[in-house]
Amino acid sequence: MVNTVSRTFFSLILILGLCAMAGFSPVLAQEEPVVLDEIVARVNNEVITLTDLKEALQDLQNGLEQEIDNIEERRKAFEVQKKGLLRTMIRNKIMLQRAEDLGVSANIDADVAAYLEELRKETGIPNMEVLDQYLRQRGSSLSEYRSRLRENFVIRNLLQQFVYSKITLLTPEIEKYYEEHKERFTEPATVELAEILFLTEGKELQKVRQQAEAVLDQLRSGASFEEMAKEHSDGPTAANGGTIGSFRKGSINPALEEFAFSHEEGAISDIIETDYGLQIVKILGRTESKALPLEEVRPQITEALYQEKAEPELKDFLRELVEDSYVYVAPKYAEEYEVQDIITAIAG
Repeated sequence: MVNTVSRTFFSLILILGLCAMAGFSPVLAQEEPVVLDEIVARVNNEVITLTDLKEALQDLQNGLEQEIDNIEERRKAFEVQKKGLLRTMIRNKIMLQRAEDLGVSANIDADVAAYLEELRKETGIPNMEVLDQYLRQRGSSLSEYRSRLRENFVIRNLLQQFVYSKITLLTPEIEKYYEEHKERFTEPATVELAEILFLTEGKELQKVRQQAEAVLDQLRSGASFEEMAKEHSDGPTAANGGTIGSFRKGSINPALEEFAFSHEEGAISDIIETDYGLQIVKILGRTESKALPLEEVRPQITEALYQEKAEPELKDFLRELVEDSYVYVAPKYAEEYEVQDIITAIAG
């Protein structure tokens, strides 16, 4: 049943709870109580606060920054995935609660510790204190990371026990999926580039172009690209010979990409016009796209197929959990995020 109690009521409950824990009586308080956080949703006897939601949004943004280079594509992906974020948080909260009730979370801490130790070894981090420092530099901490890992492990074990254990997966299915989705398991072509950059802002374009053409003539006569970059480039990498790094196909501007992926290693471009100046580029290295072997991507395919085949079972399982739970979503967040299916399930 959907609870229509106002957000003010739940804020008051939170205040009373805080006062009780501190040993104070709200009746005797001399000042108006201060609400420490806004309640976004209540899930049985726990709450999701605005701080929790903001942290989840930041985690989503950080994850997309690692996955998507293009800023506009990343923004669009964020807006799409943001809509379902609160629903996921509510469902995860319900699953964690059910897992605790069923004892599924037993021995999880040992699994988390083993995972962290393996991660430390693989990354070459000398000890957990250094890992904690690394995470703190990125706005997190070892304690927070361990807590999130624990939640993920608990939910994984719960779903394994009640959903995925019912699914069978055969080798021919894995092989068929690999062949039908081979483009997903193909490493894109990459190119390593160096540049000589001539900035044009505040300068006479014709004079800058003449300078660029003179440098290009010297390069084609055998001059060292590295030395010419050190002497003439306005770019931030001039001091190291103009090397600007490695780029995947599809991640650089069209004019530069057309040259970079259609010429051999060592080739030097004509003058390329950019929004900020003129550029001469040299290809330092190239790798062609290649399909990863089946055995290397088998775990990814297995997980994808499990997700695909288990979807009906998973929906039924989650619906039952939600129907057996008490969930309240503050009206303004119910409007902003896609949680109507949860509200409908409870109302039904």
